[in-house]
Amino acid sequence: MKKRFNKYFPPLFILGEVVVLTIIFFIALYVAFGSFELNVPYSYAFIVYILLWPIFSYVNKDYNIGRAVSYNNTFKKAFASVFIFVSSISLLWLFVAGEEINRQFIMALVLFLFLWLTIYRVFVHLALDRYRAFGGNIRYAAIVGYDKLGFKLFDLLKKKPHYGIRSQGIYFEGKPSESRAYKYPQMGSVEELIEDKFKDYDFIYISDSLSQEIKDRVIEVADFYAKKVKLLPEIKTDALKTFVLRRYESIAVIDVNNLPLDHGLNRFAKRAFDIVFSGFIVVFVLSWLYPLLAILIKRDSKGPVLFKQWREGKDGDYFLCYKFRTMIVNSQADTKWASPDDPRMTKIGAFLRKTSLDEFPQFVNVFLGQMSVVGPRPHPISLNDQYKFTVQKFAKRHEFKPGVTGLAQSMGYRGEITDYYQMNSRVKLDRFYLQNWSFLLDMKIILLTMLGIAKGQEKAY
Repeated sequence: MKKRFNKYFPPLFILGEVVVLTIIFFIALYVAFGSFELNVPYSYAFIVYILLWPIFSYVNKDYNIGRAVSYNNTFKKAFASVFIFVSSISLLWLFVAGEEINRQFIMALVLFLFLWLTIYRVFVHLALDRYRAFGGNIRYAAIVGYDKLGFKLFDLLKKKPHYGIRSQGIYFEGKPSESRAYKYPQMGSVEELIEDKFKDYDFIYISDSLSQEIKDRVIEVADFYAKKVKLLPEIKTDALKTFVLRRYESIAVIDVNNLPLDHGLNRFAKRAFDIVFSGFIVVFVLSWLYPLLAILIKRDSKGPVLFKQWREGKDGDYFLCYKFRTMIVNSQADTKWASPDDPRMTKIGAFLRKTSLDEFPQFVNVFLGQMSVVGPRPHPISLNDQYKFTVQKFAKRHEFKPGVTGLAQSMGYRGEITDYYQMNSRVKLDRFYLQNWSFLLDMKIILLTMLGIAKGQEKAY
């Protein structure tokens, strides 16, 4: 069954992609020309396009969907594959079809590739998880080490059947253990595993707490049977949740506080979304909203349309944050924060703050690369100075760009900050966001923010 799956899944996966790519090509043709007809240059372009992808996908092993891989990783890998593929075929089309390829066609093709090929990959990942959960494509694991590390892995494999890894119990070093035997079945001693049962398993997981002699013997026998060995390291701190293992020649080094957005591909994906999203808002919303609100703001009170304030951004760099002005011009704008029933608030300003429309100019900041759509909210500099030495790990929130909205705001922490506990709660959520960033988390935060605005929650600064 194992060999049959490994034999048939990769070609079926790539065949499915070819079908999706073919449909996308002809839809892009229809968008550009209102017809599915292939003329000569597009015939050549289609041949290059449809022949190159299977080779690229197979060499890149895009069909290799890991057993404990998140959907976010699948999304990122699909995004990277499409980016490289589009770059390659664009260069080839220059030689094959020259300037005869329509720009509108190329833009539609690229957009549909990013959207639908990613959806196809995530759908296959979901289907494969369901298949494994119901007993298909199963691998059997021997857990060696009757201790906390072995127990945690055993519990995890039981809890996550979609990994497709099954374990019936745990092997122990030395004599059988009397404690916890009722909960964690004992499969026998390591000696029994080595002498008789190695061939029954696909993976061997070894607890790092075992003696070095036992670990060396298990690895030696595993090499003889060509079995994969995986070490369960004894990590005793939550700081290693986002670790990256590196090797400096013979020395192993662990980066203990890496963030998902430290990776170039993640930053590229987030920035690409920021450009598309903010560009859409600027072109299709601010283009008519700005002049309309400018008239209302000017009629309501004297002063500029926009309120500009220096805020602290990534790595402590300052930038001018834009908002529609919601108050009368006053000398306390940088020292006294807005509060409910603030006498400085204008009538149109109260409406703008309640609906969060005053934040829309910040999409210009996003487009310019000073902010992101989602991230820790940028505070006024004086507010940061007030708390940065008292709130634990306050500086961590400045390791990436600030956002128009953030996890703290989507969870209801919106409005005036009056004490240490309010700021501390928001900073904790900001750190959680940066440590657990994913594209799907950004989408969830945007949705929750929109729901919060619809419910009329008080806005943040």
